[in-house]
Amino acid sequence: MRKYSAYEFAFLGGIDNTYIFPTRHNLTYEVRFKPSGYIFGNENLFADLVFELVVLPIKSDAEKEKPLDSRLPATIAAIVRDFFIQKEKVLLYICENRDGKGAIRDRKFRRWFDFYNMQDHFKVDLEIGNAQEKYFTSLIGKLDNPHKAELVVAYFELIEKHDK
Repeated sequence: MRKYSAYEFAFLGGIDNTYIFPTRHNLTYEVRFKPSGYIFGNENLFADLVFELVVLPIKSDAEKEKPLDSRLPATIAAIVRDFFIQKEKVLLYICENRDGKGAIRDRKFRRWFDFYNMQDHFKVDLEIGNAQEKYFTSLIGKLDNPHKAELVVAYFELIEKHDK
């Protein structure tokens, strides 16, 4: 895999901490960091630091197959690095699986994470569900996050509770 340069992106802010960027294929993407502390319970000390990573094409034909774009992973990696300037933040990533392609998205996301050498971050991957309906999730944060141990324990407990 060859490293490509990232597209230029803009931070729009807002409640979902939204970034936006256009691609060479005439698509526009939003990358959102949606506040999601409620997932672990709003009473947790770190509830305000948990965000769900959402990547959405916003200006495209939704039914049309998206062309492979070698700059897309570089752009998402650059945006994630920008978002993690505050080391206490953590991301919860859930692969979309409505179309049955969740496992493919999960493999691609793992490959991107490894390729873009996020060595100053931790990543814990867990699956939710059963053979008929399975979701792939990841918890991602900075290695020096002071809440790392508590967050990982809460993540395991969340997935275990959901699978019951």
